[in-house]
Amino acid sequence: MGAGPEGRGKYADSGALRVEAGGDGFTALLVEYYAYGLAQARTSFVTSQWFGAMGGAILLFGVGLGVWKAESSGELYVGVVTSSVGLVVTVIGQLFHRRADAALRYMADQSALLREDRRAAEAMRRAVELLGEVADPALRARLQAGLIMKLSGAELPG
Repeated sequence: MGAGPEGRGKYADSGALRVEAGGDGFTALLVEYYAYGLAQARTSFVTSQWFGAMGGAILLFGVGLGVWKAESSGELYVGVVTSSVGLVVTVIGQLFHRRADAALRYMADQSALLREDRRAAEAMRRAVELLGEVADPALRARLQAGLIMKLSGAELPG
């Protein structure tokens, strides 16, 4: 993870999140992933706003030009073309906005899956730790077998 001048990583706009030096690599990876996803979504959102504003301005200019030149012969063409260009630019802005929304949804889904994986790994670590504390060898062997069955997804024959 590339540390910036503040030590917050290369995505300075990722908020006040700080990863402790002694923390695990997963947390650092997750923070970096969140920051990258947010930076991409922000870029797409700002681009969509810019295109939307420019498209709206061109569209309004074209409509105004069309109304202003409506009485002259053949001059309506300029207003129609300008309005069409404005409409196309506005649609492009909406596509960027949809992309930003899709990126945020994808990031949320992936983050939820990463959290589930992390919880499962922590539960496994804790189960193995507790298993090591069992003094009775027969009970430990049964618990190990149960843990193996659970982790492999196997079921007891019925």
